[in-house]
Amino acid sequence: MIKTPRNQPPRIKERLHAFLLTSGASFLLLLLLFSPQAGLDGARTGLLLCAEVVIPTLFPFLVLSSFVIHLGLAERFGRLFTRLTAALFKLPGASAPVLVLGILGGYPVGARACAELVDTGALTRAEGNRLLTFCINSSPAYIIGAAGAGLLHSAQAGALLYAAHILSSLLVGTLLGMHSPKPSAGALARRPVTRMPASGALVTSVTGAATSMLGISGFVVFFSSLSSLLFSTGLVGWMARLAAFLPGLHWFDAGTAQTLLKGFLEVSGGCDAAVHNGQFVLEALSAFLSWSGLSVVFQVLFAVRGTGLSARGYVASRPLHMLFSILFTVILFSLFPVAIPTLAATSRVALSMHNAPASAALLFACALLLLARATV
Repeated sequence: MIKTPRNQPPRIKERLHAFLLTSGASFLLLLLLFSPQAGLDGARTGLLLCAEVVIPTLFPFLVLSSFVIHLGLAERFGRLFTRLTAALFKLPGASAPVLVLGILGGYPVGARACAELVDTGALTRAEGNRLLTFCINSSPAYIIGAAGAGLLHSAQAGALLYAAHILSSLLVGTLLGMHSPKPSAGALARRPVTRMPASGALVTSVTGAATSMLGISGFVVFFSSLSSLLFSTGLVGWMARLAAFLPGLHWFDAGTAQTLLKGFLEVSGGCDAAVHNGQFVLEALSAFLSWSGLSVVFQVLFAVRGTGLSARGYVASRPLHMLFSILFTVILFSLFPVAIPTLAATSRVALSMHNAPASAALLFACALLLLARATV
């Protein structure tokens, strides 16, 4: 008699998962073979984005955050905010500097700083996983500068979007804290934290930032190329036309489908497409900034690898953050009306090659540094 194994459903699930991954990878490979120019154009756009925006803005923050944490300054500085973080978020004071860095530095900075706090022992894994849900934010440079002044031609509008974005993160953290056990006095007491001398902390910070920068840049280039390949087929427009026949989706056209897909894959492309689409622009910008894009999700996975932290909480918190962000956006723009000069299709953010040589040299130096470390 042959017994059916009890784990048959998981096996079917694993096989289905493997089939979908294999089919998707094969489909993308065929696209790359038949539309190589689209892949090249997308990769070129991603490299330009890294050179002009990603590397110059993120690398200093990655080095600084790591340096502060490895010196033990985050834990010392955090003692001043122990009562505040314990009351709002049910977290130790060491989480306060990470939250500030995540608010100012941009998406992956908060994730990397949180992972290093867990590595040094300033936070437990459970605390780190909770902190990840609200310490990863878009930077003011992008929301106010690129989205506000660049796309909407209004820095004031960008400032309101940024305020809604950060208020939503703080509210998510507070709500999670309300449903978390209150830390005991012993848990909030001084914990043994691994510290380094200044020279060692600087070396570790720069090399760690170099590793992170290469990984982040790789995901930006990959998803830029992926987006270009998908849109080169016309498949998105075809699916949108089919969806328009469904009840209640008569408004769903190819432009809306492209906007949603771009925002799902990568935040900057989604924001640019939302402005050009012209439908619910402010709400769409808030939603895409909250979701952050699949590219950022994988950057977070890369940042927390090997620490025991999981990005599941971060992904699960995005719908809640999105809802709060849209609500705050509507409220703030109602309280502080802003005259947005234009939402026409002429408002693309122009990327130049001004910083490309220096950024390319930095990436090359990072690669050499990692190669040297691997051979030691």
